[in-house]
Amino acid sequence: MPPPVSKMIYRDYEGKTISNNEFVDIRMANFHYQDATIVNTLPDGSTEFRLQKIPQEGMSAPAFSVKTIDGQTLTLDSFKGKVVVLNFWFIGCAICRAHKPKLNDLKSKFGEEDEVIFLAMSPDLKSDVKDYVRKEPFAYLQATDAQAQMKLFRFSGYPKNIVVGKSGEIVYWRSTIAAWDKFESVIRSEMLK
Repeated sequence: MPPPVSKMIYRDYEGKTISNNEFVDIRMANFHYQDATIVNTLPDGSTEFRLQKIPQEGMSAPAFSVKTIDGQTLTLDSFKGKVVVLNFWFIGCAICRAHKPKLNDLKSKFGEEDEVIFLAMSPDLKSDVKDYVRKEPFAYLQATDAQAQMKLFRFSGYPKNIVVGKSGEIVYWRSTIAAWDKFESVIRSEMLK
């Protein structure tokens, strides 16, 4: 008879139970930071993992100004009172390209909702991004030549997925995404505020 498998319990920094996928997403949100996950063995033999707070969440998003591939200038101020879903990517990023279909699916769930803006920023040249999205559609608004504006966020590694709430505060900061349901629920929750 095999030994009993111990139960794993995953918690965020507030102690709320989260899914294994969200646990992985949070741990990878700032993969360059030292991991401060607290691991406890509970009396029943279960292992409890409690994560550190993502430091960017709760901070004001930096003011940015970008140009889209169609020449439109967009600023954080122009989105005041709206939820802004940001994706930082570049053409040569394999993980970014792998996430694109799911990002398109996510955006499609919101239709033409004007309370939420989906904006992708890339350091790539406008002509290169235009050619790429013509062959590989990416449903977000596309800001190009945006390296300087992206650096305002002081992030490391691609992709980066950020949700800025109506108040201008960062409420979600992730790199790769496994918990797509959590990503969507954060956006919907912010829309209700």
